Amino acid sequence: MSVRMSGAMPEGERNGLAAIAHALVDAPDKVRVAVVLIDAVKLTTNVTSGDVVPTVRVRAIEPITAHETDANELRRLMRRAYERRTGQVELPLEIERELDSLTLADRTATGSPDGGNGADGGTEW
Repeated sequence: MSVRMSGAMPEGERNGLAAIAHALVDAPDKVRVAVVLIDAVKLTTNVTSGDVVPTVRVRAIEPITAHETDANELRRLMRRAYERRTGQVELPLEIERELDSLTLADRTATGSPDGGNGADGGTEW
């Protein structure tokens, strides 16, 4: 099943992207973490096949910028949700945190984002 996304963004205080607009312009390739609330705004039915395709809208979006620990925890939660959805094996959350702290220590010790091993670190989250 496919899902479409509405191009409309929430108005006013429910759209936290305005707070990082300059950062998006300055570093457009940087991956950022945000919490997004969505719902289905429309259902499109193909009368021939009976397929129903939902169109989701963003109800609220809040980028997580000021607190790196929060952003890292959200990346970890996203990775775990992806692993569950795709059937990949997941580690207990405590072990993931320990591994992440070791990786961070490697990055700090080498001054390299990949710990000095030449790898890109895999998935961007």
